[in-house]
Amino acid sequence: MRQIVVTGGGTGIGYAIAAEFVRGGDQVAITGRREHVLKEAVSRLSSLADGDIPGGAAGYACFDAADPVAVSAALPQLPGRVDVLVNNAGGNTGFDRAPVGEGDLAGLAADWRANLDANLMSAVLVTAALTPRFAPGARIISFSSIAARRGAGSYGAAKAAVET
Repeated sequence: MRQIVVTGGGTGIGYAIAAEFVRGGDQVAITGRREHVLKEAVSRLSSLADGDIPGGAAGYACFDAADPVAVSAALPQLPGRVDVLVNNAGGNTGFDRAPVGEGDLAGLAADWRANLDANLMSAVLVTAALTPRFAPGARIISFSSIAARRGAGSYGAAKAAVET
């Protein structure tokens, strides 16, 4: 049975990906930043496993994938062998912030770093942390966005970096 890790697996695209792996008979561990969301998602994922299919939700690890200390601390909660890593965590961090004022270079730098951390560094850190656990033939899937080619600003740049 394959061991799968899906970052950002508690909701949306990440949850849908995790659900497909469970339906395919794989053991799935999901990660995210909100523990209550992850607990609920694991419960729903566990109910998807058919009695004849050995897959299911192996559990979750609650941490910020863009924080190197948090990623290191979460390693004991993740599978000892990983067959597939899905780097799905991320999003446009600028949606809930006021626009940066003209000439505010510190604010501009903070906005760019936030999107690069959430989208690029999360994939880099989790991949690096799990590399020693990759089974022979392991696969890494890192999700980007159409914004990599059509987006503007820091979000588009971060997604383009994930895509390359």
